[in-house]
Amino acid sequence: MRRKLAVASVVSFVVAFAGLATLLFIGGPLAAPAGFPLALAVTILAFVAAVMTGVFGIILPIFGVTPRRADLTDAAAAGREGLARVLSVTPTGAQINGRWVYDADLVVDQTRVPAYRTSDRIRVHRDDGLLRGGEIISVVRLRDEAPDVSVLRGPRRSPQDALVPLDAPPWA
Repeated sequence: MRRKLAVASVVSFVVAFAGLATLLFIGGPLAAPAGFPLALAVTILAFVAAVMTGVFGIILPIFGVTPRRADLTDAAAAGREGLARVLSVTPTGAQINGRWVYDADLVVDQTRVPAYRTSDRIRVHRDDGLLRGGEIISVVRLRDEAPDVSVLRGPRRSPQDALVPLDAPPWA
């Protein structure tokens, strides 16, 4: 998504600069009464689009990854759903769609691979309670070859007496 926003921003800047060049070539509203307002409108809209997509591309990592519902169900069907112990957590202060965003160190277990340790930016729904170190959360590993996880259920809805290791080696 971030790459798409960057491409859209660059394309919009190119269109805006082409519009500026057209405006300079036309010469003014008296020289081209029909072309000047059109070129000016296109230039302004392209510049606004370039700035907006650039800003969203810059701030997008603050909110973490948004997996599609189909990706979550596919991962769960593939057996990559499991539990994770939160070793440490730092709230980012961001919230999107009712989910608080955290930077967390996790020990992920029961996802068809040996337990592993990872650091990830995760989202926990506000109805699932605040996240603290030592709690157990339900997660799904999004891709088979990567340690990235998405939270399915927060600490309030996950069994806190589950057997999840206190430490594990990092993802290899």
